Amino acid sequence: MNHSKNLTKKLALGGVMAALCVALLYLLGMTAFDLSVLVLCALMTMLVMVECGVKTTWIYAAVTSVLALLLLPSKLFAIQYVLFSALYPIFKMYFERMNQVFAWMLKLSCLDSMLMLCLILVRTVFTNADFFPFAMPTLIVGTLFFIFFDIVMTMCISVYMIKLRKIFKLQK
Repeated sequence: MNHSKNLTKKLALGGVMAALCVALLYLLGMTAFDLSVLVLCALMTMLVMVECGVKTTWIYAAVTSVLALLLLPSKLFAIQYVLFSALYPIFKMYFERMNQVFAWMLKLSCLDSMLMLCLILVRTVFTNADFFPFAMPTLIVGTLFFIFFDIVMTMCISVYMIKLRKIFKLQK
């Protein structure tokens, strides 16, 4: 009985978070807040991981990614969501189980792969899409932002797990 109650809680939380995520992407994704929405959605993915576990997070990422690709007017923004907000937080969890230097090498390799995929898609599929020009300054600024983003995500999830879970009475 307790297992089914726990599963129901996980599914309910995952469903609510997925609906909220897709609504935020749809409502704020085409504004000046698009990058902020991606960061917020990545934090939501990590929250689902903390509260529901890895399996549920993979399902959450799949559901929100499909909905984003189907419902968002900008397919390029939807792909950015899939790569940076749905998948990266899950990869981050796996990477951080490794040696810290190796983990950062994997994280930066993941970033480079995601940026290259976006660039290839922009140049081949979304030929009329507004997208930043791929140049060395863009890569440097993007990498610095990514490092900052990763560190802030870790800090936010730590604060959530240490302080906020007790306040919200979600402690396992």
